[in-house]
Amino acid sequence: MGLFNRKANNEVIATAAEIDAAAKALANDDSSLADKLCDRAGQHSQRVAMAILARSVDYTPHQ
Repeated sequence: MGLFNRKANNEVIATAAEIDAAAKALANDDSSLADKLCDRAGQHSQRVAMAILARSVDYTPHQ
């Protein structure tokens, strides 16, 4: 039965360090790292983009 034959999905789409670096760059008006990471993520690009945006709030300079 298919229910018991499922394989674990341990695919790493983007590491926390990569998301953190892209978020820091995005907070400083540089979207190139975020763009590259989202392109590499393929079908998971929306998930990666949201993670980068959420993390970039911590690095956004307060005025």
